[in-house]
Amino acid sequence: MGSIDLNSLSADDLKQLMANAERTLRERHQQRVQSLRKEAEELAGLLNVSIAELFGLEKSSKLANKKLPAKYVNPADASQTWSGRGKRPHWLADALARGESLSSFEV
Repeated sequence: MGSIDLNSLSADDLKQLMANAERTLRERHQQRVQSLRKEAEELAGLLNVSIAELFGLEKSSKLANKKLPAKYVNPADASQTWSGRGKRPHWLADALARGESLSSFEV
């Protein structure tokens, strides 16, 4: 690589040189990341797994597919329950709108 005499450059030229060097470094880094990502995808494909599985990035909640116990029950129909999570069921929302207290529906 040729040597650049930095002392001969103006302040604006030095700033431009630094900006160009930083941009080039970012571009090279992005190219390397893309290359590694492609290589990892190819290797994962050989194993018949996804990248997320390969690196343990699958997002799964501990509560996923697990029914939570009921905290509230509809006195008119005991099969209608609510765990206290998510949107309130209509039967409970309607009762609360009529002025009933939430605690009266606790299991």
